[in-house]
Amino acid sequence: MSISSSISAAPAVKLAAAAVNNFQHRLVICLVHTLLNAIIIVRFFPVLYKATANEAFQQIGVSLLFAVMLGSLGRMWFLALMNRNR
Repeated sequence: MSISSSISAAPAVKLAAAAVNNFQHRLVICLVHTLLNAIIIVRFFPVLYKATANEAFQQIGVSLLFAVMLGSLGRMWFLALMNRNR
């Protein structure tokens, strides 16, 4: 009887290990994406701000681009952390 219970438990263990592995992959992807976004913001924000200093519509466009970038980053982190318990 213990043999059958260990056989039925084996797929559950593999499934749990795969879920942890998927979470680790998502976490690494989020960290890399966050690092790349930080580099982009630090590198290009001052240049874009100086280039659009006298143009209100261009400043709005650049601000919206940065907001979308940060919003997508936040969504990615939210989804990665919400799926860690599955």
